[in-house]
Amino acid sequence: MVTFFDPRPSLATALVGQPGVYALLIGSGVSTGAGIPTGWEVVDALARRAAVAAGSTVDEGFDPSGWWESQGSSLPLGYSSLLGVLGSTPAARRALLAPFFVPSDEEREIGLKVPGPSHEAIASLVQKGLVRVIVTTNFDRLLERAIEAQGISPQIITSDAMIQGMEPMQHMQCTIIKLHGDYAGLSQRNTIDELASYPTRTRRLLSRVLDEYGLIVSGWSGEWDPALVGALQQSANRRYPLYWTSRSSLGEVAQSLTTRSGAHVIENVSADDFFPDLLSRVEALESMTNAPASFNLLLSQLKRALPDPVRHIEVRDLFDRQLDQLRNYFRSRPTAPADNSRETWESGYTEVVARSTTLVKLLVAGVHLDRNREHTGLWVDIIQEGMRARVSPEAAYNRSWDDLQHLPALLLLTGGVAAAVAAGHDDVAAALLRRPRWTDPFRPTEPQPAYYVLKETRVLQKDPLNAVQGAWQFPASHFLVETMVPLLDGLANGPQDARSLVYKAEYRFALATSLFKEPHLIGLAASGEFLFESPVPHQRPARGWAADFQKFGSPEPWRIESGKKRAAFAETLEELSQRLEAITPSE
Repeated sequence: MVTFFDPRPSLATALVGQPGVYALLIGSGVSTGAGIPTGWEVVDALARRAAVAAGSTVDEGFDPSGWWESQGSSLPLGYSSLLGVLGSTPAARRALLAPFFVPSDEEREIGLKVPGPSHEAIASLVQKGLVRVIVTTNFDRLLERAIEAQGISPQIITSDAMIQGMEPMQHMQCTIIKLHGDYAGLSQRNTIDELASYPTRTRRLLSRVLDEYGLIVSGWSGEWDPALVGALQQSANRRYPLYWTSRSSLGEVAQSLTTRSGAHVIENVSADDFFPDLLSRVEALESMTNAPASFNLLLSQLKRALPDPVRHIEVRDLFDRQLDQLRNYFRSRPTAPADNSRETWESGYTEVVARSTTLVKLLVAGVHLDRNREHTGLWVDIIQEGMRARVSPEAAYNRSWDDLQHLPALLLLTGGVAAAVAAGHDDVAAALLRRPRWTDPFRPTEPQPAYYVLKETRVLQKDPLNAVQGAWQFPASHFLVETMVPLLDGLANGPQDARSLVYKAEYRFALATSLFKEPHLIGLAASGEFLFESPVPHQRPARGWAADFQKFGSPEPWRIESGKKRAAFAETLEELSQRLEAITPSE
């Protein structure tokens, strides 16, 4: 199971940076706080009423299923079978169910069975265009009411028959798919048999959502929904990440699903706490000058200008504007944290990443789309300027806090190398690692290359990072990998592919450190999580990445960049593998 230092900052950044990409999967835990009973609680109450009406004794030990079987029914106990006995017409059946889902005057006065904090926060996310698709197992209509209060009329799908005529989800402000039906209908799914499988159209629609969207799960345990569990198991190789929230520790089914999919897990938080908190983080990001909503426009401008020689100056201007915003931010950023609390450091990491997101994603796109390598000099300059954006403190400062000023440049370099590798341009990757230079004003030497200045353990200090994200074998690498995954979503085919690209970039950091040794630098190999992940089955990771580089990469540009003859180059690769194999997590 993959965990981020706290997945909520990552999720908020992803929502704002990728509007409409994430869908919600919500269960009864989102509505129980508002006083809505679970489906089984409704069945139990109705069964008790039917038993009393039939003259049976109902006490604390009453067994609804046992009583139902004793009545000789051939149908399993559930909504449909019970309502068929208790209500002879649709109107009568709705009247029976309404008190469970529609508030009385007294309940409304005390805030029961009305949209709660979670529903209202979700509605705000919908209104902002950040969430367009909601899948729910709930029968109530609180979510619909909250969204309608925002002036939006959601498309509501409550049965298999409704799917055929539905509007395309991407054309709707909001689509709510009620997998188990609506309380006022007779098509609810509640019994074990009813929940074992879905009709064909429902199954296909659900599969599409799970394949095409990122997913945020809240208030759902998976314990009673085998068909939905099966659908999630079949979608383990997801295009976008899965975030799973739970008000307590995960049960066996949820643990299996999150482990299988590499989900980001947020435990011990209720839906009424989680969604308002997520909304506040989103609003904080939206208030920044780095307006994420404009990214698609910037990307379109980049795609149009990049191949046109007449418009090359426009490409540089796009990046210069983003770099100016970064410089202005660092000029106004405090030189030390307000305190050493976990919350302060977490906020510090999150804000720097958020301020960098648009710039990094633009560079990733630019390097990958630059098929003829006409702009390599520009990509080198951008990383150079990213390093120079760091402001020298003029007052008391915290070194670890100050080092975070190089985090945007580290993200730029990692993203640029990953994009170059994905495009098959190892010559560009080598140039990005070696040619940008920076001089530390506190340790004046000759300018140092990017692969040394931006070594992840120099930018991300272990102690504050561990305090925020927990102890990892390679804390800086873990942070870097998990931060880069959503930034590579336009480049990679899902999170696992994105991680693999970051691992390939980490290997090339190590390669640059070994190849481009300079007299005034210590030639230690870079380390990272890639040391535990081999791209080649049955090989030790260091050997696996070397084999991957030789087979799928382009070794020759690296040899030429380093000025080594072929024999010396081969010796260096072998020395690197030996050095990486000797690295331990403490290094």
